[in-house]
Amino acid sequence: MRRGDIMKNGCKIKLSKNIKLFLTINLIASFAMGIFNMFVGIYLKEIGYKEQFVGSVLSINTFSIAIGSIFSAYLIERIGRKKSFNLGFICIAIGSIFIVFFNNSNLILIMAIINGFGMSIKTTAEGMYILENTSEEERVSVFSTNFIMSNIGMMGASFLGGVMSSYLDNYFTSSESIKYIFIITSILSILALIPIFFMKEPEYEKHRNLKECLKGYASILNKKIVSFMVYQFLIGIGAGIIVPFFSVYLKYSMDIGDNIVGTILSISQFGCIIGGMIIPFMSNKFGKVKSVIICQLLSIPFLLSIAFPQGIFIITIAFFMRNGLMNMAMPLIQNLSMEIVHESERTNMSSLIALSSNISRAIGIAIGGFLMETISYTIPYYFTVAFYLIAVILFSYIYKNELKSKKNLQCLNITSNK
Repeated sequence: MRRGDIMKNGCKIKLSKNIKLFLTINLIASFAMGIFNMFVGIYLKEIGYKEQFVGSVLSINTFSIAIGSIFSAYLIERIGRKKSFNLGFICIAIGSIFIVFFNNSNLILIMAIINGFGMSIKTTAEGMYILENTSEEERVSVFSTNFIMSNIGMMGASFLGGVMSSYLDNYFTSSESIKYIFIITSILSILALIPIFFMKEPEYEKHRNLKECLKGYASILNKKIVSFMVYQFLIGIGAGIIVPFFSVYLKYSMDIGDNIVGTILSISQFGCIIGGMIIPFMSNKFGKVKSVIICQLLSIPFLLSIAFPQGIFIITIAFFMRNGLMNMAMPLIQNLSMEIVHESERTNMSSLIALSSNISRAIGIAIGGFLMETISYTIPYYFTVAFYLIAVILFSYIYKNELKSKKNLQCLNITSNK
């Protein structure tokens, strides 16, 4: 099997050049996001800011991804995919490098916004771009491969970030070490412009003006899509309360070094990679909807175990299982979200999902920072469990007809085999 191809049900699927290039830039964007998420909180704590300000920076970064997704949807259709990607990675580079060169709270927040807007372009284009460049039969596998690449990037950021931090700490202060790590990340973000240069715009691409883009939002807002947005909102707020604070929680609650923090987080990302490999087979066996429900419910006990006092070995396993189970459903959720709208409305749907997920995540981050500073480092995990449970119940309700028809089909198969 040639490099760049993937397997589906034992058969080789040849990836298009555009998909291979997109997977490359997704890897770079995920690495940059991983470095930002891991180190920005630690850096701000090291230079004297409190948890609540750390929460504000992470929150406004996520909020800018959310709000930026609406403008990104218009931008992608107006100036094309390539130019939009170029702008996105330039913004990621600017935000990443200058956030550690300013010690002014307002300027730090502005850099978080610029970085977030850059990320919003990739986030908004992701599902739509994959659908444009794949056939229906290969779609789940490509979404899964894209998910795996995202997590390889995040895992690489956690592991290499921890290694670089430990090495640089021998020569510099902790905050200075993190500055150099962000400089390296910014350079890498600029290098993403190389694969973007070789991308091709879709031949059938139709540019819409602002009025047509806005009209697209009105046309897709039916009951099912609004319910899907609420589901994404609940998952987002639950994730926002805890996920951006994983590095802060591990470092300051368990009193461990950056290299150990990086190792634990990279192992947890490896759980996502394993999950991404398994999910196409789960989807074939149980269906997309049932697979999402199973994965997200099974993650909750491991999420609870993170909040209990325990040793590094146990908490590493808990992080590995929680991350793998909760996140392995993401390729299926992406696929399902793109299937419920017409081809011409996918940009609108993609930006609405980004808006719902990231606004809720921003709210969750603000709540998480407040809870950690005023109550304890563990209480946010119980809030997250509640949000996840409500979200899974809602998801089951949205797809109750699909679950019912799947169950009836299984009953018919059993009867016919008797």
